[in-house]
Amino acid sequence: MKNLLPLKEALPYETLYTYRFYKENGVSLERSRPIKKGVVRKIGAPETGRDSEIGVRVGQYGALPKGIQYYRMWFRFLKLALELEQKQIEVVITPNSYASPPVADRPNKDIKTYHIPREIKVLSVSKDFYKDWDLDLVLAQTFDKWWKTHHHIFEASLPEIITNKTIKTDDDHIYLKLDKTFNWEDLIPILSKEVRPKLNQPLKYQVKGKGRSFQLINRYNALVCCMQGMSPKEIFTDRAGYIRAPDEKGDRVDVGGSLTVTEDKVTGNLKYSGAFRRQYKGGIFHLLEVCEGRFGKGY
Repeated sequence: MKNLLPLKEALPYETLYTYRFYKENGVSLERSRPIKKGVVRKIGAPETGRDSEIGVRVGQYGALPKGIQYYRMWFRFLKLALELEQKQIEVVITPNSYASPPVADRPNKDIKTYHIPREIKVLSVSKDFYKDWDLDLVLAQTFDKWWKTHHHIFEASLPEIITNKTIKTDDDHIYLKLDKTFNWEDLIPILSKEVRPKLNQPLKYQVKGKGRSFQLINRYNALVCCMQGMSPKEIFTDRAGYIRAPDEKGDRVDVGGSLTVTEDKVTGNLKYSGAFRRQYKGGIFHLLEVCEGRFGKGY
């Protein structure tokens, strides 16, 4: 607490709001765009996966542990991280803020408000972890195009009948030899004892946690819109609906939990900064975790 700088001594640049910091530094995103409300899946886009928090979706080529929208958001956060890394953009990890510590902890008892500097960082994505992703394609392609050639790294392959012409063993599959005359009812206990314990092994590229897809979109949009120079009020009130309410009904800025926008008791004006900060903080968390090679865990 002794190193706190009195607010009146902080330079104007040090006290810039986050979106103005990005403006001041000329940040321009070419690969990453906020997601507008009402965007639907294009005709011909991948069908594998479903809008589900749990369970497995079996598609034409394999089975996904979670709905495809989670992998789509992983891809978007990773693309954003790659672009920020490529352009060596300083990312505001923690926005600058103000504090009024207890009198006993103040270096100067007459100064009530102190400035807490922002924390910035240039990102670095783990190339080793993402070696199967073809990161140059992640940066250049849309998700739908990229997914067509990379969905297999997220999926469990479908069961198939092995014949004498196709037999080929590997460490990723279990091979059974069944007598065609064996009774099905007698087979179930054997499968439960010998095979079931070996299934449900974790995938290398697996979405963690139980976060909701609309939360991921809100956090992503808060990041991208802010980096594009939009203020919290502009982000929350834009007709494109960048911030979704949990139930997707009514006014998207005043429905439910962390999206609640408070009212200034003096002026009566809505205060968007607090709600924005929560979404931005979550977005930064996901941005940092994709750099390290994981995605979806709560913060």
